[in-house]
Amino acid sequence: MKTIKNLYKIKSVYILLLSILLIVSCDDLLEETPIDVIDSEFLSTEAGLESGITGLYNLMRELYYPAGTDAPIQASGFFRIATDLGIARIASSWAYDPSQYSPTSIGPTGKWNQLYLIIERCNVIIAKAEGIDMDQNKKDKLVAQARAMRAEVYMEAYTIYNNIVLKTEPNTAVEYVPADPADIWALVNSDLDFAISKLDWTAESGRYGQGVVRHIRGNAAMWQEDWQEAADQYDAIVEKNDIHYLVGLDEVFSGDRIHAESLYTYMFNQELASGNASAGGGATAFASMFVNRLYEAGSGEIIQAVEYGGQSFGWAFPNDYLESLYDQDNDNRFTTYYYDPSTYVVNNPDHPNFGQPFVSTEDNYRRFHFSLRKFHDENKPATSTDSYQNYIHYRFAETLLFGAEAHWRLGGNTDAKALEYINKVRRRAFNNDPAFDYTSITLDTYLEEHAREMALEHSRWFVLKRLGLLVERVNLHFMVGSNSTNVSNRIMQPHMVNYPIPQSEIDLMGGFPQPGY
Repeated sequence: MKTIKNLYKIKSVYILLLSILLIVSCDDLLEETPIDVIDSEFLSTEAGLESGITGLYNLMRELYYPAGTDAPIQASGFFRIATDLGIARIASSWAYDPSQYSPTSIGPTGKWNQLYLIIERCNVIIAKAEGIDMDQNKKDKLVAQARAMRAEVYMEAYTIYNNIVLKTEPNTAVEYVPADPADIWALVNSDLDFAISKLDWTAESGRYGQGVVRHIRGNAAMWQEDWQEAADQYDAIVEKNDIHYLVGLDEVFSGDRIHAESLYTYMFNQELASGNASAGGGATAFASMFVNRLYEAGSGEIIQAVEYGGQSFGWAFPNDYLESLYDQDNDNRFTTYYYDPSTYVVNNPDHPNFGQPFVSTEDNYRRFHFSLRKFHDENKPATSTDSYQNYIHYRFAETLLFGAEAHWRLGGNTDAKALEYINKVRRRAFNNDPAFDYTSITLDTYLEEHAREMALEHSRWFVLKRLGLLVERVNLHFMVGSNSTNVSNRIMQPHMVNYPIPQSEIDLMGGFPQPGY
């Protein structure tokens, strides 16, 4: 069972705070839900501030890795699969369907309310911290974490929806008009710069350190096309090579996922788990979402087994385009980041072919398809879809790829630093053989390498949107279907680059512009 560090220490004040923070109604988040009781009761002391920060981390974990199988997890899955690299069978099969991908069909718990709940909690904590009598250096570090999360969530909201409300003061009136992008980026930059100036490089497990905040700051700079700022931030992380560096390919998504390549890992613990609001989190579906149900294929040869992913949903999968990008003979990511069909054997001891290779030609994605292994949970029972494993959300391999893009923008196709960074990622995949190095970089080679390394993690949708390629690439490669006889492209309209704001929230705000919907 995973060891839970200081982030998950259980104290009575923490449990009470978390209970209050997480049961507040989400029906009208932008209506300034009063939380004065929380302010005076908990956030007027050092212990209260520490507990408030812990509560923020739990809310962030719920945003990206929620428990259950309803709207929050499906929305999180959408941003991983509804790109040029995915095929949707059930989850996200509504993606870009005009009858479902719309304000009236998108629920507020999918993203919008979660984002603004976190923003409001950050605003409260930042404001209340000013009046707390405690060591200034410790206070700055705590406030830096809240400001980093506020910046991260505002960037997430803006890059998802485009038109958003900007609010930095708690319990105050807000004008429901789309914020000026310049004001959004000014807040994001300021919050992240403050956090960088206050946080240490080394941090307790489950807490933000300089590495993750600089990575987010570099990403923000990329959205603003400030390539030098982005390059500087990524260079700073790379140069701190005693803190963050690439680990062995087979180590990235195994064990507790807390290692040098992880800039930030969301932590779970089944012993402390009783839902999203609990210290240990709730059972997530990620280990079961992108895995075929091999045990349904064939004629009883396969029984549920942990090594094949066990009980699974088979909602969505890597698509044929993604599979085609790998040098399947030499790129070790192909058999490390994905389940390897060549290793499948008949595992039913009651079957006469027990121990023999299992090969299926069945044309059914649910039962047999190229499946993602990044979220594989070796501790998940074979007959359960519940997973409590840790999840890497930001990692150093992407720092190198983003750094390569920033330097390529500055120095061109043969920029030495750009090539150094992207080839670090490639060499790990190709047994450190320089024969597979790039000698020049183009947008296509960059995007293909990003796909090979970061497929079905959180960033691909956002990278394509930032580059203005999301619609083009989705229409070329995103697929929906249950087998090859009915699989088809889903046509994405240009306005769909902005995720629908829920109609209930638009009504609450008295109307709010969403061009195209």
